[in-house]
Amino acid sequence: MKKIAMGLLIFILSIPSLASSGVGIVKDEDFRAVGVSQENIDKVKTIITEASTQYKLKTLDKKALEIEINKYILDGTEKNLDKLNELVEKVGIVDAEIIKDRLKYQIEVQKYISTDQYLKARELSLEKLTKTQQKQ
Repeated sequence: MKKIAMGLLIFILSIPSLASSGVGIVKDEDFRAVGVSQENIDKVKTIITEASTQYKLKTLDKKALEIEINKYILDGTEKNLDKLNELVEKVGIVDAEIIKDRLKYQIEVQKYISTDQYLKARELSLEKLTKTQQKQ
C-alpha cells in the first residue's frame, strides 16, 4: 500500500513537468509496453497540461498575495494587522485549492492509467535510464 501511495504522490508532484514524448520521465513507449493505449496516453497528457496551467496560475495568485503581504508588513505590521490577516487567509485558500486540484487531476488521470500501470512504466523508464548512464 505504501508503494502505491508513494507512486501516486510522485506522479502528482511530477504533473508540472510534462515531457514532450511522455509523462515526466516515463515515455509513451513505456506506457504502451504495460498496456496503456495511445488514446489514453494522449488524454492523460491533456489532463496534465491543464493541471500544469492551473497550478501555474494559482501559484501566480499566491505570489501576488505574498507581495501584497510584504507591502503591508513594510508599511507597518501593527497598523495593517487586519488586512494582513485577511491576506493570509486568502493565501491559505489558494493553497487549499492547489491541493484539491492535485487530487481532482489525480482522479482524472487514474481513469486512463492505473497506479499499477504507472508504477510499472516508471520502473521500465528507470531501468532504461540506468542502462544508458552505465554505457556512458
